[in-house]
Amino acid sequence: MPNDEPLTPKTGLVVPQAPALSAAQQAVLAELYLPLMGPLAYSLYAALRSLQSSENELSNRRSHAELLGILNVDLPTVLAARRKLEATGLLRSYYQQDELGAMYIYQLQAPLLALQFFADDLLSVLLLDTVGELRYQQLASDFAAQPIDLTAAKDVTANILEVFHVDSQKVTTPPLSVQKVRAQLAANEPAEDHSPVLSDDDFDWQLLGQILKQNYVDLKQVASSRQLIITESRVYGISEIEMAKLISEVASLTTGQFDENQLKLLIARRYERPAVSSQQVATEATVATTTTKDNKASAQLSTAEQQLVTYAKQTAPYDFLSALKQEKHGFVTSGENRLVHDLIGRGVLPNAVINMVIYYLLQNRELAALNRNLLETVANDWQQHGITTPEAALMYLKQRKQPKSTPTRRKNNRPTRKEIMPKWAQQQQQTESGKQPAQTGKQITAAQRKQLADRLAKLETNSEKED
Repeated sequence: MPNDEPLTPKTGLVVPQAPALSAAQQAVLAELYLPLMGPLAYSLYAALRSLQSSENELSNRRSHAELLGILNVDLPTVLAARRKLEATGLLRSYYQQDELGAMYIYQLQAPLLALQFFADDLLSVLLLDTVGELRYQQLASDFAAQPIDLTAAKDVTANILEVFHVDSQKVTTPPLSVQKVRAQLAANEPAEDHSPVLSDDDFDWQLLGQILKQNYVDLKQVASSRQLIITESRVYGISEIEMAKLISEVASLTTGQFDENQLKLLIARRYERPAVSSQQVATEATVATTTTKDNKASAQLSTAEQQLVTYAKQTAPYDFLSALKQEKHGFVTSGENRLVHDLIGRGVLPNAVINMVIYYLLQNRELAALNRNLLETVANDWQQHGITTPEAALMYLKQRKQPKSTPTRRKNNRPTRKEIMPKWAQQQQQTESGKQPAQTGKQITAAQRKQLADRLAKLETNSEKED
């Protein structure tokens, strides 16, 4: 990963020349991207544009210290802002080492057009969660083109062949110079950055299609909206039948087509509901546990842990998060909802394991709210260790809690001395715990008691004289 490579203020950077942004692209950047990435990442994007190199030579490099001076922030802050630009598709980062040292190559990417942005499942859902439904609808309305009614107008536009004379043979067989330019431009065209594809092995598309076909919904549009449907289904735990009902509600009765934005809004209103009570959670988990098959991992778990595992398997991440937050007398923030969407959108962990990540951070770590850095760190660690089930997550956490077989040391790195309890203390402890003390010789006589009392009185008298 590029973000794992070393980065210091002395590390070089090169920003190749990128086309200038149009007014429409600048508006999309300020209105749609800015709420997602924040003002610092927005400033970093502008700062990188000011550091573009027209020569595009790697030897003509600058340093990150210059970038830090422009933004007046530290290096970790710039790195966090850079990651947001990369995550939203506005920047591609490359790391390279040569005879001049280490450097990063930052290729600026143009923002999507408004129509493309709202058609992107992840970006549009993130925007909805960030700004809320009212602002989201306002932004969609602002960027929606207002068509003019042309039904009564006549199209009198001139055709290109009516104005210009073009050799038909050259159109059929383009000249060699035209072919060379086309090939050169195609080679320089950056590769398309596909969004992560979610696994939909557990989603019954055939069942969904059968229901929607009966409701006369356009199945071609359903296929094109596949990523949106599986994302929303995983986030909120929507079944195929429920998803079919939702799509049918927003689909047109005449054309069978539906507006994806309206579907997102409907799902957000329908499923962002108050969390279930803790009593309901415990009841559902208890009933579900009776039907769970035992295996080697679950056999090593306590009854409460098995209930947690079952509930994590049967609950959508949003509902799971809501239940935990209500247990803590809190609420799910828009930022937390966005984090869950982002983690699910990456398609790297199953829903049940994502629930265990949430549980670990909010319960074990006792966080008031989910933190992006910790969430990504834990998820990355579990993915690297092949954690694919909640049982494996709990066993992994238990293994990490086991003490290492090393001597216990104090803060000064000195071994802790093992205290040996004296015999008299052991006898006293046994007496206090109800055990009979061990007999150590004869019982003391009355004369011996008087002799001991005289000695104590003499010691007290000598002590008073010394004072």
